[in-house]
Amino acid sequence: AFAFPMAYQLDRGAIQRAYNNDTRQQPLLQIVDVKKMTAKNGKLRYRLVVSDGERYQQAMLATQLNGMVDSGGLVQYCVCRLNNFIVNVVAKRKIIICLGLDIVDSSVSAIIGNPTPIAPPGNQQNVPPNAQNVPPNNPTPQNYGGPPGGPSPSGFGGSANNSSHGGRANHNSGPGGSSGGGTVYGRPEEKQKSSRYNGGSSVSGSGYGRGNSGSGSVYGGGRPSGSAYGNNRASRPGNGNNGGYGGGGGAYGGGRGSGYNMRGGGARTSYNAISTLNPYQNKWVIKARVTHKGTMRTWNNSRGEGKLFSVELLDRNGGQIRATMFNDAADKFDKIFHEGKVYTISKGALKPANKKYNKLPHEFEMTLNRDADVQFVGEDQKIKEQLYNFTPISAYNDLINEHVDCIGVVLFVSQASQIVSSKTQKELTKRVIQIADDSNYSIDLTLWNEKADMYDEKALPPGTVVAIKAVKVGEYNGRSLSTTFQSTFQVNPNVPEAGRLQNWYHTTGANGVQALTNNAGGGMAQSSRRITMGDIDELKQMLQEEGKVEYFEIDAMICYVKNYDLDRPPWYTACPKEKCNKKVTEIDQGQWHCEKCGQSYGERKLRYILSICIVDNEGSQWVTAFNDEVALLVGKTAEELNTMIENNEGEAFQQALEAVKLQRMIFSCRAKMEMVQEEMRIRVTVTKCRPVDPIEEGRRLLEKISMYDNL
Repeated sequence: AFAFPMAYQLDRGAIQRAYNNDTRQQPLLQIVDVKKMTAKNGKLRYRLVVSDGERYQQAMLATQLNGMVDSGGLVQYCVCRLNNFIVNVVAKRKIIICLGLDIVDSSVSAIIGNPTPIAPPGNQQNVPPNAQNVPPNNPTPQNYGGPPGGPSPSGFGGSANNSSHGGRANHNSGPGGSSGGGTVYGRPEEKQKSSRYNGGSSVSGSGYGRGNSGSGSVYGGGRPSGSAYGNNRASRPGNGNNGGYGGGGGAYGGGRGSGYNMRGGGARTSYNAISTLNPYQNKWVIKARVTHKGTMRTWNNSRGEGKLFSVELLDRNGGQIRATMFNDAADKFDKIFHEGKVYTISKGALKPANKKYNKLPHEFEMTLNRDADVQFVGEDQKIKEQLYNFTPISAYNDLINEHVDCIGVVLFVSQASQIVSSKTQKELTKRVIQIADDSNYSIDLTLWNEKADMYDEKALPPGTVVAIKAVKVGEYNGRSLSTTFQSTFQVNPNVPEAGRLQNWYHTTGANGVQALTNNAGGGMAQSSRRITMGDIDELKQMLQEEGKVEYFEIDAMICYVKNYDLDRPPWYTACPKEKCNKKVTEIDQGQWHCEKCGQSYGERKLRYILSICIVDNEGSQWVTAFNDEVALLVGKTAEELNTMIENNEGEAFQQALEAVKLQRMIFSCRAKMEMVQEEMRIRVTVTKCRPVDPIEEGRRLLEKISMYDNL
């Protein structure tokens, strides 16, 4: 191969050390080949060949670094500094996974040196048998020990007069050193020779040997039997200067119970990067923050029933992955995992991510069984609270059914309302928030259930900045956002964009923003849309398509209640099972049958269903209200009214219904067209009602008036 002029001194021996799992180094290397490839999941990956001028080795670029190739910086023959990497075994071959690198020079146009392929120890080419880890072109002796009788100046502790190829050592070792010297890289062949990896042992041994009393080795140390990657029983530092890596343990060994990535004191100092996790790794440990904890969910199908919940994890390198727990493991870890806390996690299984439910960028996801090791470790300021990739609201027109990270300023918060899911027939709580950003667009965001209950107008006054991760863009009624079980919701997040938006809002007042949600058209985000009776005809025109639903609010008074009597009370007998509420049929005295549940019960519930006419200064409309709303209007439960009937208190019964009239309320309603006696009619159902709040209504009027200030 053509030899490039030695403008750069690559770190010779780095590839061999990496092959031997030394990932502490940050070597200067050359990229001798870059090849684009597509993973099985369709994601783009780049395979590299890296060289230290002496050896070359196959490597993979972490997907988060793909942009370095796409931008034209990382090219063939470029010189770079490999700042962070791990070594994985894939198909029985070792592969370097590049997690972080800096490009030093992209203008190099040829291979530096004459590198040869890396080979396993014992089967290496062009490497002296006694110096497998020594660059062959560097025979200069290296002194890692201290002077006789003195401490080690180099930070490697241990014995004096170590030579690079295993020369004999002086028996007068410095404090912290062993009796006898050794080689830096060589293999000990007699008592007075010990390798850098032996820590100056006076006992002959090869590879990763034992450290003697007070020895200061790189990988060993301590007493006695302090193996390089094992535990040191009764280990303690030597009497001399420990330095950076020596003196009773060193950086990667020693210390009671320490492992390959433990410091002498026993605390782990390095972890696997989340971005490099894959199913081929047997042992890994990550340190990550829980950025999102999902709710416990259950399933019941033909294969059985069970439960699960998931957490999303973020590490200091920005890697994200989802971990899911099932059944017993879900019960166990539901008590351990808390959103925002930092944990170490190991012994999990990895599998390809199901992108239908998992929107994180990692190509794999994690399953934690009961035997997984999860430890709370306290705070780590180097791990962010959350990792966002915000998209401006103005771009949502082109992102139908996509999940995005959104940040905006709150303009308006609606009242919470209840709807019944058409799929599950479960009652859901929803609340709509209107948000805007400095792209001068606004959009309606729907919160569900717990979040809808938690974030009301008091928790989110106008001007509050909110950030939502993994929120879904919908096209119903223009454009709107809806949270899912994967979404996280953060108030006043600690991100630079929050300060920028607050300054924008206080400067402009969000005046002149364009709405992506069509408030005139109703729909999913229309709980906040206030109409009058004069708008009903327009609403009917929008509901011509059967099955279409519109939501609105109206300030109105009850002027009439449908005629009810003791024989036709305003309620029905309902299933006693929680959240069923379907009508039951009395099959025998004291026995009721529910068609939906397929069961019979010895009890039933009474649930209100009341038809009322509401009116404002522009017109009137018949609406239907159900149990909770009617109980608010009547002031009594259906069971209490039924007791009046049983006691023949007909007059008290009628008075209770008459008291409903002339009450002024804010009604949240759902409207749709239905076929009634071969005629399409509008059916309006009250989903929630509340008394008029003069302060709230005054604020609403002032906001409307302010819209005319600049006219």
